[in-house]
Amino acid sequence: MSQNEMTKEKSKKKIKSGPPSKGSIYWKKFRQSSGATLSKLSKAFLLPIALLPIAGVFLGIGATIVAQTTEYSGFWYLGKVMNTMGDVAFGNLPILFAVSVAIAYTEDSGVAAITAIVGFLVMNGIQAALLKENHEAIWQWVVDGDQNKAENAGSVFQNGWFWTEEKNAAGDIIKQGWQSYGPAEYSLLWWKGIPAGLITANVGIRSLNTGVFASIFVGFIAAYMYNRFHKTQLPSFISFFSGSKLVPIINFFAVIPLSFAFIFIWPAVGKGLEWFGTKSGELPGGLDSFIYEIIERSLIPFGLHHVFYAPLWWSSAGGSIIGALENYANKNDAWDKTDVLASGATIRQVYDYLNSLPDKSQLIGDQYMMYWILGGANKLSALSGINPDFASSNAPLLNFKDLEKMGLNLGRFQSGKFGFMLFGLPAAGLAMWLNVPKQNRKSVIGIYFSAAFTCFLTGITEPIEFSFLFLAPWLFYGVHMPLASIAFLLAGLLHVHVTMTVSGGFIDYIVFGLIPLNLKTNALYAILIALVMAPVYFFAFFFAVKYGKVQVPGRSGEVKLFTKADVKAKKAGSTGEATKEAAREKATKIIEFLGGEANIKAVDSCASRLRLTVVDASVVDKQGIMALGGASGIVAKGTSVQVVYGGEQEVIKPYMREVLAEQRKEGPKDTDTVEKTIK
Repeated sequence: MSQNEMTKEKSKKKIKSGPPSKGSIYWKKFRQSSGATLSKLSKAFLLPIALLPIAGVFLGIGATIVAQTTEYSGFWYLGKVMNTMGDVAFGNLPILFAVSVAIAYTEDSGVAAITAIVGFLVMNGIQAALLKENHEAIWQWVVDGDQNKAENAGSVFQNGWFWTEEKNAAGDIIKQGWQSYGPAEYSLLWWKGIPAGLITANVGIRSLNTGVFASIFVGFIAAYMYNRFHKTQLPSFISFFSGSKLVPIINFFAVIPLSFAFIFIWPAVGKGLEWFGTKSGELPGGLDSFIYEIIERSLIPFGLHHVFYAPLWWSSAGGSIIGALENYANKNDAWDKTDVLASGATIRQVYDYLNSLPDKSQLIGDQYMMYWILGGANKLSALSGINPDFASSNAPLLNFKDLEKMGLNLGRFQSGKFGFMLFGLPAAGLAMWLNVPKQNRKSVIGIYFSAAFTCFLTGITEPIEFSFLFLAPWLFYGVHMPLASIAFLLAGLLHVHVTMTVSGGFIDYIVFGLIPLNLKTNALYAILIALVMAPVYFFAFFFAVKYGKVQVPGRSGEVKLFTKADVKAKKAGSTGEATKEAAREKATKIIEFLGGEANIKAVDSCASRLRLTVVDASVVDKQGIMALGGASGIVAKGTSVQVVYGGEQEVIKPYMREVLAEQRKEGPKDTDTVEKTIK
């Protein structure tokens, strides 16, 4: 029986069972569409995120070289270049997200990417045109109604401007001095008193600091405009603008409402997110980190964790340095104290300097802020205009201990990963391997060792996690998730401040934990937590697998079912053509097991999974796909199917697209039966 015949047979059975209610149909369609949308959005985030590891390493190593070498020496320039290269990626994440979302929803269209860039520039350009600097706020803050000297006036005079007691000259000097340094507040249409922290330079355009939120909407609009208009034919006299050329033009106007929508809501939303970031950090005993990891880890099987952590890492929902300084200084009357910060600078001096920076995007969000602390801009010498004694100082302006005092526990949504990724999950892998019968251990040691070493070195956990997730979900949610959350709780309690690129492996630990120890990262506590969690993970998994009778790889006797594609790949060795033929054959079989090309709507991938959108996931032959080898699990829900490979998906995806294109050129298929399945 062919695959299409099997599909028809299953469809007939569904029809015989009777029509479902309208409510259940609508609810099912909503779940299917929302699940598929979130899954694709999560995949979209992977494109810019994939850039972060190399950018983060360059930023961290470059900042360390700059801090440890003489200014303007050869090594100093090397470090400066490396640091700036890394900073470029993090400083432009919003526009990268806009492009990646547009690409993800348009089958990798380059036109959609250009359209997203146009939309991003126009959206921010509109805001820049309506934004007004409010210097009068500084005038009222510094001088009283009679233009007499106020107690805090001296702190305003930056960059060589000095106080004069002459009444007639004082006002001009105050205004000129502050204008050379930057306003403390902005006005945007009816919004007055917008803090400088909510304004940044998005690719050089001064506009609202929306983090990655606005970028995602820009990407959605660009994708919609492309899918809707890229085949539009205009009248002959303007036919030059037909097709793909029309898309950026329409998007030019389509983002205007979006820009005004963010003008309407973002000043309030931004302050609300900043409040959330501050208040969540005040939860006792690392509770915020514990709750975070419970949610993040629970979303891993569905591939939706990127959607969850993005706002906390890259928006004011993860906290704000400027906001933390202001809150602490106001509560403790500490604006001008010199004994609060380790550098000896006052909070007001640092606050004024940060507000003067044109790009404040890296002063919000858990990961953003940590990279700024590690970066080259965090130098006491930046305050040389305030205090000439600081000019030659290579000391950091702020360290993680300083921000702890302000109630900002940086790394609370990241540092806990090192506690279970360095030794915990590798120990779990050892425990599972020891549960394999002795006669099978030799044949599977490579599987467990490579998965454990990958987790330790890079923090990529899927090879281990998915080896037991689909066999025993209770082991993932009942053992692994609570232990991972405890590791986060301990990291929060001990104030560990070690950031990462994407995950908590040994490479990131060295670059962002040990090398910048002078910034009070408390990196040694991360190793202590990892050493504590290792035996806990080992014994928990050893006994859970043993007495729970979990059939981990090798325990059931058969390690893998080999196919003709495997044999061809093995025979091919170093022969590229034979390897390609084997990969193509595997892709063809996957299409067949997915229900044929008529059941496949889209083929994509992320860091570890083949992500597919299908007409009906119930006709997918999961066992057939698993039997092809290489996959460690399959998630099928609604119209979304995810096959977990760990790396091979990047080879399979292009061959699947190629085979599907060839099959669809052969002629129209009977898709009616498949489509009836979800109606």
